[in-house]
Amino acid sequence: MIASHQHRFIFLKTRKTAGTSVEIALSKVCGPDDIITEISPEDEALRRAAGGVAPQNFESPPLARKAYNHMGAKAVRDLVGAETFADYFTFAIERNPWDAVVSLYFWKYKDRDELPDFEAYVQEIWIEQLANNRRLYRIRGQMVLDRVLRYEALDTELGEVWEQLGLPGTPELPRAKGNARPAGHYRELYTPASKQRVADVFADTIEAFGYEF
Repeated sequence: MIASHQHRFIFLKTRKTAGTSVEIALSKVCGPDDIITEISPEDEALRRAAGGVAPQNFESPPLARKAYNHMGAKAVRDLVGAETFADYFTFAIERNPWDAVVSLYFWKYKDRDELPDFEAYVQEIWIEQLANNRRLYRIRGQMVLDRVLRYEALDTELGEVWEQLGLPGTPELPRAKGNARPAGHYRELYTPASKQRVADVFADTIEAFGYEF
């Protein structure tokens, strides 16, 4: 999560949506008073290499509570105050759920010699945690952000936000966490049963953004 007082924006970081790459790019334009939360040591190394600003101003004190990576909209609003949350440009990223589930599958098991059965993986209850992305940009079921970018058009849409905010330069996205997945289309892994499982778990997101298999 980044809350930039210098540029008056708040970026909420969803899971498996290139959020770390965007966070690194945004940190490069942050000022000394901006809130930048911690990411993994591996990703912090990428941030340093990209010239990004390191985590800062996220501790409590001086904040009323510690700011953290995948912080939801209500928690961020409570942290910065309702007036600031309303005044700043707030945004996040969402992704086609069938694609996101495959991305998480390969990332979760990237260190294993053999991957578990994808069909069994999709049936596990913990994939429902990924569907909780929607809770990060909603409060009581209502969308509260100014914009949710689509992962599928991220370069274009992030460029639009960059221009809207008057940020210097252009967004340059490092490939954070992007090496775990082999080439191939996500549809290749699905059966009718696993396709329907994702459709059921992510029904709200699919309806809200018009995603199709």
